[in-house]
Amino acid sequence: MLSDGMIGNKAVALALSALTTGNLNSKLRKGATPFTIKSVLPSLHEYLIPPLTPEEEAKQASKALLSFMATAPGAPTTFTERL
Repeated sequence: MLSDGMIGNKAVALALSALTTGNLNSKLRKGATPFTIKSVLPSLHEYLIPPLTPEEEAKQASKALLSFMATAPGAPTTFTERL
């Protein structure tokens, strides 16, 4: 989609995404769901943060499950050691 040339389009995109979401979120009423760059410009979000590979998704899911199990009362310390 974009190329990182001499100016660095990625840096410009990061700055514009922060300004865009900040401006939109400043106009929201309390309790409303905040805007994210993924909801405003999904193609730019995909450029800035590439999608995870299936292996990375599986590893992230395992880590999330271990974190959840580690919060249980009396959970073994091996759960927290693996994180």
